[in-house]
Amino acid sequence: MEPAERAAEAAQRMSTVAAQEVRVEAAEARAGALRDGLLRTGLGLGLGFILLPLVIIVAYSFSSVAYGVFPPPGLSWRWYTNLLHQGGFQGAFLRSVGIGLAATALAVVSGTLSALALVRARLRGQDLLRAFLLSPIVMPKIGLGVGWFIFFARLGLQGGVVPLILAHTIVILPFVITIVAANLVGLDPSLEEAAQDLGASPPTVLWRIVLPQIRVGMAISALLAFIVSFDQVESSIFLTRGENNTLPIEMFLYMEKWQDPTIAALSALLIVFAGALVAGVVLISRGTDLRRVLFREAASPQPQRSR
Repeated sequence: MEPAERAAEAAQRMSTVAAQEVRVEAAEARAGALRDGLLRTGLGLGLGFILLPLVIIVAYSFSSVAYGVFPPPGLSWRWYTNLLHQGGFQGAFLRSVGIGLAATALAVVSGTLSALALVRARLRGQDLLRAFLLSPIVMPKIGLGVGWFIFFARLGLQGGVVPLILAHTIVILPFVITIVAANLVGLDPSLEEAAQDLGASPPTVLWRIVLPQIRVGMAISALLAFIVSFDQVESSIFLTRGENNTLPIEMFLYMEKWQDPTIAALSALLIVFAGALVAGVVLISRGTDLRRVLFREAASPQPQRSR
Protein backbone atom coordinates (compact mmCIF):
# COMPACT_ATOMS: atom_id res chain seq x y z
CA MET A 1 0.00 0.00 0.00
CA GLU A 2 1.34 3.39 -0.97
CA PRO A 3 2.18 5.92 1.71
CA ALA A 4 -0.53 8.24 0.42
CA GLU A 5 -3.16 5.50 0.72
CA ARG A 6 -2.03 4.64 4.24
CA ALA A 7 -2.19 8.30 5.23
CA ALA A 8 -5.68 8.62 3.76
CA GLU A 9 -6.85 5.48 5.59
CA ALA A 10 -5.41 6.77 8.88
CA ALA A 11 -7.09 10.11 8.37
CA GLN A 12 -10.41 8.36 7.69
CA ARG A 13 -10.08 6.30 10.88
CA MET A 14 -9.30 9.42 12.88
CA SER A 15 -12.30 11.23 11.44
CA THR A 16 -14.50 8.23 12.27
CA VAL A 17 -13.24 8.17 15.86
CA ALA A 18 -13.72 11.92 16.15
CA ALA A 19 -17.28 11.62 14.84
CA GLN A 20 -18.03 8.88 17.36
CA GLU A 21 -16.64 11.01 20.18
CA VAL A 22 -18.78 13.93 19.06
CA ARG A 23 -21.88 11.73 19.03
CA VAL A 24 -21.06 10.38 22.50
CA GLU A 25 -20.54 13.88 23.86
CA ALA A 26 -23.79 15.03 22.29
CA ALA A 27 -25.65 12.08 23.82
CA GLU A 28 -24.12 12.82 27.23
CA ALA A 29 -25.08 16.48 26.89
CA ARG A 30 -28.67 15.56 26.03
CA ALA A 31 -28.81 13.13 28.95
CA GLY A 32 -27.38 15.76 31.29
CA ALA A 33 -29.88 18.36 30.09
CA LEU A 34 -32.73 15.88 30.58
CA ARG A 35 -31.48 15.00 34.06
CA ASP A 36 -31.16 18.67 35.02
CA GLY A 37 -34.64 19.35 33.69
CA LEU A 38 -36.11 16.50 35.70
CA LEU A 39 -34.29 17.66 38.83
CA ARG A 40 -35.54 21.23 38.39
CA THR A 41 -39.07 19.97 37.80
CA GLY A 42 -38.94 17.77 40.88
CA LEU A 43 -37.52 20.62 42.96
CA GLY A 44 -40.24 22.96 41.73
CA LEU A 45 -42.98 20.44 42.52
CA GLY A 46 -41.53 19.81 45.97
CA LEU A 47 -41.31 23.52 46.77
CA GLY A 48 -44.81 24.05 45.45
CA PHE A 49 -46.14 21.19 47.58
CA ILE A 50 -44.56 22.79 50.66
CA LEU A 51 -45.28 26.46 49.96
CA LEU A 52 -48.77 26.30 48.43
CA PRO A 53 -50.56 25.44 51.72
CA LEU A 54 -48.68 28.27 53.44
CA VAL A 55 -49.74 30.73 50.75
CA ILE A 56 -53.35 29.59 51.07
CA ILE A 57 -53.27 30.01 54.86
CA VAL A 58 -51.82 33.52 54.65
CA ALA A 59 -54.34 34.56 51.98
CA TYR A 60 -57.25 33.05 53.93
CA SER A 61 -56.19 34.91 57.08
CA PHE A 62 -57.03 38.21 55.31
CA SER A 63 -60.48 37.06 54.22
CA SER A 64 -63.33 39.49 54.74
CA VAL A 65 -65.86 36.72 55.43
CA ALA A 66 -66.16 34.25 58.30
CA TYR A 67 -66.62 31.12 56.21
CA GLY A 68 -64.02 29.13 54.34
CA VAL A 69 -63.67 30.23 50.72
CA PHE A 70 -60.62 30.59 48.52
CA PRO A 71 -59.74 32.95 47.01
CA PRO A 72 -61.28 35.30 49.59
CA PRO A 73 -63.94 37.67 48.23
CA GLY A 74 -62.31 40.60 50.01
CA LEU A 75 -59.43 41.55 52.27
CA SER A 76 -59.65 42.51 55.92
CA TRP A 77 -57.55 42.74 59.09
CA ARG A 78 -60.51 41.78 61.29
CA TRP A 79 -59.21 38.30 62.15
CA TYR A 80 -55.84 39.64 63.28
CA THR A 81 -57.74 42.15 65.41
CA ASN A 82 -59.84 39.31 66.77
CA LEU A 83 -56.64 37.64 67.99
CA LEU A 84 -56.05 40.55 70.35
CA HIS A 85 -59.29 39.69 72.13
CA GLN A 86 -58.41 36.00 72.54
CA GLY A 87 -56.61 35.92 75.86
CA GLY A 88 -56.41 32.14 75.76
CA PHE A 89 -54.14 32.24 72.73
CA GLN A 90 -51.79 34.77 74.28
CA GLY A 91 -51.43 32.82 77.50
CA ALA A 92 -51.02 29.53 75.63
CA PHE A 93 -48.32 31.06 73.41
CA LEU A 94 -46.30 32.27 76.39
CA ARG A 95 -46.79 28.90 78.07
CA SER A 96 -45.59 27.03 74.98
CA VAL A 97 -42.53 29.28 74.73
CA GLY A 98 -41.69 28.75 78.40
CA ILE A 99 -42.13 24.98 78.19
CA GLY A 100 -40.11 24.87 74.97
CA LEU A 101 -37.24 26.87 76.45
CA ALA A 102 -37.12 24.77 79.62
CA ALA A 103 -37.30 21.48 77.71
CA THR A 104 -34.67 22.69 75.25
CA ALA A 105 -32.28 23.65 78.04
CA LEU A 106 -32.64 20.22 79.66
CA ALA A 107 -32.31 18.44 76.32
CA VAL A 108 -29.18 20.36 75.28
CA VAL A 109 -27.39 19.64 78.57
CA SER A 110 -28.38 15.97 78.80
CA GLY A 111 -28.12 15.42 75.04
CA THR A 112 -24.61 16.85 74.86
CA LEU A 113 -23.43 14.66 77.74
CA SER A 114 -25.11 11.62 76.17
CA ALA A 115 -23.48 12.34 72.81
CA LEU A 116 -20.09 12.60 74.51
CA ALA A 117 -20.62 9.22 76.13
CA LEU A 118 -21.75 7.60 72.87
CA VAL A 119 -18.90 9.00 70.78
CA ARG A 120 -15.96 9.02 73.18
CA ALA A 121 -16.56 6.28 75.74
CA ARG A 122 -16.18 2.55 75.23
CA LEU A 123 -19.33 1.14 76.81
CA ARG A 124 -20.70 -2.36 76.84
CA GLY A 125 -23.92 -2.48 74.84
CA GLN A 126 -23.20 0.90 73.29
CA ASP A 127 -25.28 0.23 70.17
CA LEU A 128 -28.24 -0.79 72.31
CA LEU A 129 -27.85 2.35 74.42
CA ARG A 130 -27.73 4.52 71.29
CA ALA A 131 -30.87 2.87 69.93
CA PHE A 132 -32.64 3.40 73.26
CA LEU A 133 -31.76 7.10 73.42
CA LEU A 134 -32.87 7.70 69.83
CA SER A 135 -36.03 5.58 70.08
CA PRO A 136 -38.43 8.49 70.86
CA ILE A 137 -38.04 9.57 67.23
CA VAL A 138 -39.79 6.44 65.95
CA MET A 139 -42.12 5.74 68.87
CA PRO A 140 -45.79 6.73 68.42
CA LYS A 141 -46.28 9.96 70.32
CA ILE A 142 -49.80 8.90 71.29
CA GLY A 143 -48.38 5.82 73.00
CA LEU A 144 -45.79 7.92 74.80
CA GLY A 145 -48.50 10.33 75.89
CA VAL A 146 -50.62 7.54 77.37
CA GLY A 147 -47.61 6.15 79.21
CA TRP A 148 -46.70 9.54 80.63
CA PHE A 149 -50.31 10.14 81.66
CA ILE A 150 -50.36 6.92 83.69
CA PHE A 151 -46.92 7.57 85.18
CA PHE A 152 -47.51 11.18 86.24
CA ALA A 153 -51.06 10.43 87.41
CA ARG A 154 -49.67 7.90 89.87
CA LEU A 155 -47.26 10.57 91.12
CA GLY A 156 -50.06 13.10 91.44
CA LEU A 157 -48.44 15.46 88.92
CA GLN A 158 -50.86 15.08 86.03
CA GLY A 159 -51.96 18.43 84.59
CA GLY A 160 -48.94 20.44 85.71
CA VAL A 161 -46.22 22.17 83.75
CA VAL A 162 -43.40 19.95 85.04
CA PRO A 163 -44.73 16.78 83.34
CA LEU A 164 -45.01 18.69 80.06
CA ILE A 165 -41.40 19.87 80.32
CA LEU A 166 -40.12 16.38 81.09
CA ALA A 167 -42.20 14.80 78.32
CA HIS A 168 -41.04 17.35 75.75
CA THR A 169 -37.45 16.84 76.86
CA ILE A 170 -37.67 13.13 76.08
CA VAL A 171 -39.22 13.83 72.67
CA ILE A 172 -36.57 16.35 71.57
CA LEU A 173 -33.57 14.63 73.18
CA PRO A 174 -32.77 12.42 70.12
CA PHE A 175 -32.46 15.49 67.86
CA VAL A 176 -29.87 17.04 70.16
CA ILE A 177 -27.93 13.79 70.51
CA THR A 178 -27.83 13.22 66.75
CA ILE A 179 -26.59 16.71 65.84
CA VAL A 180 -24.08 17.05 68.69
CA ALA A 181 -22.69 13.55 68.06
CA ALA A 182 -22.20 14.45 64.40
CA ASN A 183 -20.08 17.42 65.49
CA LEU A 184 -18.07 15.41 68.00
CA VAL A 185 -17.12 12.83 65.38
CA GLY A 186 -15.41 15.52 63.29
CA LEU A 187 -13.23 16.92 66.09
CA ASP A 188 -9.46 16.53 66.13
CA PRO A 189 -8.58 14.65 69.36
CA SER A 190 -5.00 15.98 69.27
CA LEU A 191 -6.17 19.31 70.72
CA GLU A 192 -7.66 17.58 73.73
CA GLU A 193 -4.60 15.40 74.15
CA ALA A 194 -2.35 18.47 74.05
CA ALA A 195 -4.45 20.18 76.73
CA GLN A 196 -4.29 17.08 78.91
CA ASP A 197 -0.51 16.92 78.45
CA LEU A 198 -0.33 20.51 79.71
CA GLY A 199 -2.17 19.53 82.88
CA ALA A 200 -5.77 20.46 82.07
CA SER A 201 -8.39 18.46 83.95
CA PRO A 202 -11.18 16.65 82.04
CA PRO A 203 -13.81 19.29 82.99
CA THR A 204 -11.45 22.03 81.80
CA VAL A 205 -10.85 20.20 78.52
CA LEU A 206 -14.59 19.84 78.03
CA TRP A 207 -15.31 23.49 78.82
CA ARG A 208 -12.34 25.15 77.10
CA ILE A 209 -11.61 22.79 74.18
CA VAL A 210 -14.60 20.62 73.26
CA LEU A 211 -17.63 22.85 73.80
CA PRO A 212 -16.27 25.86 71.84
CA GLN A 213 -15.74 23.59 68.83
CA ILE A 214 -19.30 22.22 68.87
CA ARG A 215 -21.14 25.40 69.88
CA VAL A 216 -22.64 25.83 66.39
CA GLY A 217 -24.05 22.32 66.44
CA MET A 218 -25.38 22.85 69.96
CA ALA A 219 -27.09 26.09 68.95
CA ILE A 220 -28.66 24.51 65.86
CA SER A 221 -29.82 21.51 67.85
CA ALA A 222 -31.34 23.86 70.43
CA LEU A 223 -33.33 25.75 67.79
CA LEU A 224 -34.53 22.53 66.19
CA ALA A 225 -35.45 21.08 69.57
CA PHE A 226 -37.40 24.21 70.48
CA ILE A 227 -39.38 24.06 67.22
CA VAL A 228 -40.27 20.41 67.81
CA SER A 229 -41.26 21.10 71.42
CA PHE A 230 -43.35 24.12 70.50
CA ASP A 231 -45.29 22.05 67.95
CA GLN A 232 -45.99 19.06 70.20
CA VAL A 233 -49.64 17.99 70.30
CA GLU A 234 -49.90 14.20 70.61
CA SER A 235 -47.80 13.79 73.73
CA SER A 236 -49.10 17.01 75.34
CA ILE A 237 -52.81 16.44 75.03
CA PHE A 238 -52.75 13.75 77.75
CA LEU A 239 -50.82 15.93 80.22
CA THR A 240 -52.61 19.28 80.08
CA ARG A 241 -55.60 20.79 81.79
CA GLY A 242 -57.59 23.82 80.75
CA GLU A 243 -55.35 26.26 82.59
CA ASN A 244 -52.15 24.68 81.22
CA ASN A 245 -53.03 24.21 77.55
CA THR A 246 -50.23 24.77 75.08
CA LEU A 247 -50.84 26.81 71.94
CA PRO A 248 -51.41 23.89 69.52
CA ILE A 249 -54.00 22.38 71.87
CA GLU A 250 -55.68 25.77 72.38
CA MET A 251 -55.91 26.15 68.59
CA PHE A 252 -57.45 22.70 68.28
CA LEU A 253 -60.06 23.47 70.94
CA TYR A 254 -60.91 26.76 69.24
CA MET A 255 -61.46 25.02 65.91
CA GLU A 256 -63.95 22.68 67.58
CA LYS A 257 -66.18 25.69 68.30
CA TRP A 258 -65.42 28.14 65.50
CA GLN A 259 -64.39 27.80 61.87
CA ASP A 260 -63.53 31.43 61.13
CA PRO A 261 -60.14 32.62 59.78
CA THR A 262 -58.85 33.52 63.24
CA ILE A 263 -56.87 30.28 63.30
CA ALA A 264 -55.51 31.12 59.84
CA ALA A 265 -54.36 34.51 61.13
CA LEU A 266 -52.65 32.88 64.09
CA SER A 267 -51.10 30.27 61.79
CA ALA A 268 -49.75 33.04 59.55
CA LEU A 269 -48.07 34.65 62.55
CA LEU A 270 -46.63 31.28 63.55
CA ILE A 271 -45.25 30.87 60.02
CA VAL A 272 -43.41 34.17 60.48
CA PHE A 273 -42.22 32.99 63.90
CA ALA A 274 -40.93 29.71 62.45
CA GLY A 275 -39.29 31.60 59.59
CA ALA A 276 -37.43 33.74 62.11
CA LEU A 277 -36.16 30.60 63.85
CA VAL A 278 -35.01 29.13 60.53
CA ALA A 279 -33.26 32.42 59.74
CA GLY A 280 -31.55 32.09 63.11
CA VAL A 281 -30.27 28.65 62.11
CA VAL A 282 -28.90 30.09 58.86
CA LEU A 283 -27.19 32.99 60.64
CA ILE A 284 -25.69 30.75 63.31
CA SER A 285 -24.39 28.29 60.73
CA ARG A 286 -22.98 30.98 58.44
CA GLY A 287 -19.41 30.10 57.56
CA THR A 288 -19.86 26.43 58.51
CA ASP A 289 -20.76 23.34 56.51
CA LEU A 290 -24.39 22.93 57.54
CA ARG A 291 -24.62 19.50 55.95
CA ARG A 292 -21.74 18.25 58.09
CA VAL A 293 -23.25 19.79 61.22
CA LEU A 294 -26.67 18.21 60.65
CA PHE A 295 -26.20 15.00 58.73
CA ARG A 296 -22.77 13.53 59.43
CA GLU A 297 -23.37 10.12 60.94
CA ALA A 298 -22.00 9.43 64.38
CA ALA A 299 -19.46 6.71 63.80
CA SER A 300 -17.66 4.51 66.27
CA PRO A 301 -16.05 6.20 69.25
CA GLN A 302 -12.87 8.19 68.60
CA PRO A 303 -9.80 6.30 69.77
CA GLN A 304 -8.15 8.04 72.67
CA ARG A 305 -4.47 7.88 73.41
CA SER A 306 -3.68 5.82 76.48
CA ARG A 307 -2.04 7.82 79.20
